[in-house]
Amino acid sequence: MEGSLTYIPTSTAGNKFYNLARDYAAINGKNEEITTRDGHLYGYIVEVNAYASAAGVLTFTTIPNTWKVRNAFRKFHFSRDMMFDQAGVEESERGKYGHTMRPYFSAEHREDGEQPLRIIDIPSSGDAIGRSATGGEWTYTKLASQPTLDETQLAKDLDLALVDKWDIHVLGPSVGSDVAGGVNTWTSVGMVSAYNVDRMDPIPDADNTEFPGSTIQPNNNPLAALRTQNLGTGEVLDLAQDQEEEKPPYDILSNGDSVDAVIQHVAYMSASGEAATRRLGTMIVPAGLLLVNASTANSNGLNLKVVGKVLCKDMA
Repeated sequence: MEGSLTYIPTSTAGNKFYNLARDYAAINGKNEEITTRDGHLYGYIVEVNAYASAAGVLTFTTIPNTWKVRNAFRKFHFSRDMMFDQAGVEESERGKYGHTMRPYFSAEHREDGEQPLRIIDIPSSGDAIGRSATGGEWTYTKLASQPTLDETQLAKDLDLALVDKWDIHVLGPSVGSDVAGGVNTWTSVGMVSAYNVDRMDPIPDADNTEFPGSTIQPNNNPLAALRTQNLGTGEVLDLAQDQEEEKPPYDILSNGDSVDAVIQHVAYMSASGEAATRRLGTMIVPAGLLLVNASTANSNGLNLKVVGKVLCKDMA
């Protein structure tokens, strides 16, 4: 399999997203799945080379290989299967490339898109020149559920849409549409954030200074709505509000540390000389989704060599 993926420096600084699985599929002419067929997350072993025509600092950021991330993928995988099963959609009817999920890195990735893979065009005559790869269709996963409730409502008082269709992203909080009549619809759901809510992680209770974190936030749970597909989601989850608090050695916020990325590498790039081209070593990129922040424009050219693919659980 060809593993060399090249991206030219960008004319603007800031966050740039890279989808290695999409580009790996495009250059090899073969579908690429970022999870197994039972929802176990893959990570890509990548050798990183960077080049620049301007001085700047590059910060490489990936999805963390934590148990929460891996479990969030598994739970969404099975909830997605349940969504199709309840709708009577057989596995053979989900499309050739629809057996596994394709999430965004974050809500920002969903808005901004990713950097194009560069290849060298070989014409019938004349010079070979670089261009963006044409690629094929890489459809990010969409899910559907009945809208969830922020608070208990009588059915006769609801102005309720029949279906709520939303994207998914791995890190960061969920992004919701305007709440109307106690009904909340989602634009894009944060997988780890929703997993935290679904686990009933306690959240700090501002009114309880002696025992903070004694209440939980079960309402408006996208994962539960996806599985149950009924209007009683909020009522059922209300029953768990008095669950006894645990005190784990990590933050207990639904949108706390666990929905954030980790820094894999930081490198200084020069405008010229030896530091203008640097071999930065090898890193694991879960889901093949990479975020690179460049402090200046034209300092973030990349050549990424995919040398392996492993199950994230085996690297834990």
